[in-house]
Amino acid sequence: MITNREEVLENALRVFAKMNYERASQTEIARACGLSKAGLIYYYPLKLDLFVAVADRYVFGMQSAASKLSFAYGSFAEFLEKYLGAVERTMDGLVRLLSDGGSPAGCSFNFHYFHLLVQVRLHYPDAEKKIEALFSHEYEVWRTALRSARESGEIRSDVDVDSAAMMFRQMFMGLSFEQAFLSGLDTRLLGEKFRFIYSLIKS
Repeated sequence: MITNREEVLENALRVFAKMNYERASQTEIARACGLSKAGLIYYYPLKLDLFVAVADRYVFGMQSAASKLSFAYGSFAEFLEKYLGAVERTMDGLVRLLSDGGSPAGCSFNFHYFHLLVQVRLHYPDAEKKIEALFSHEYEVWRTALRSARESGEIRSDVDVDSAAMMFRQMFMGLSFEQAFLSGLDTRLLGEKFRFIYSLIKS
C-alpha cells in the first residue's frame, strides 16, 4: 500500500493528465494510488489541494526556467545544444512519470501532458498569472543568451533580440504541440530547426 506523499502525487499526475479534472474523482485517484478514499484524504483533504500540488510540482516546478535551464554556456550555439539537452531530459522525465502501461486512445504521453496544461489553465487558482510568469521567465533566458551573442559578434548586430527569442521559443512550442498529436516531440527535428534559425542570424 502506498503511504508516501511523493507516490500519491505521481499517481495523481497520471490520473489528472489522462482524465478531465471534473471526472477525476477522489475515489478514482485513491484507487490509482492503492489507497482508500479516506487514505487519500489524509494526505489531501480536497481534490483541488491535490491538483494544485500536482501542478506546482510537475508544471510550474519542472517547467520553470530555474529548474530546466540552469546551465552554463559560452556561445549561443552552445546554449542551443544545452537547451535541447534540457528539453530532452525534462520530456524523458515526464514520459517516465506518465507511463503506467496505458494511454487512452493510444495518444502520446506528450499529448497527455498538454491535456494537463489545459486542465491547469482551467482549474488552478490564478493560473493565468503563474503561466504568464513561467513564459516570461523563459523568454528572458532566450533574450539574455541572444543579447550576449549579439554583443560578442556571434550573431549579427542588426538582430532584434525580442523577435529572435520569439522565433526560437515559438518553434519549440509549435513543434511540441503539433507532434504531441502524433508520437511526441522529436528533439532531433527540433535541433535541426533551431540550427536553421541560428544560421539566419549568425554573423
